[in-house]
Amino acid sequence: MATATLKFVPTTIYGSSFGSTDEETVTYSGTLAFSAAADVYLTGGIAPLAGFALKNLGPFADRTPLAVFIFSRNGSGWNYQWNLTTGKLQIYGSAAGSGTSADPEVTNNTALSGLTGNGGLTVFTDVIGFQATFPRI
Repeated sequence: MATATLKFVPTTIYGSSFGSTDEETVTYSGTLAFSAAADVYLTGGIAPLAGFALKNLGPFADRTPLAVFIFSRNGSGWNYQWNLTTGKLQIYGSAAGSGTSADPEVTNNTALSGLTGNGGLTVFTDVIGFQATFPRI
């Protein structure tokens, strides 16, 4: 099986100038798309496909982001986190109710279609939204 990759798919609802009113930041939002259901997650995260990384979103996106927020729009229960150091999406399973430990990263070499969350949603079928904010100045 192939290693999973992802694409940042920006929304067309907002123009490329969408950002703060003081014009010091620009924020892009949209969804993530994965390469294939059978592709596998590797420990450490999923890298973007060449040409579809954060830096390809538009003006100012080639800078280090101030914040990247990634979330399930369907309430799948998966916790998605963007690792600024590695430039990869990491996925964590819920440890809700444990009260003593952090959410564990999903198991290495697991197919995206095999990661099932709330309501039977898999990571591959989840609708995953993002917001990434970059400095303009």
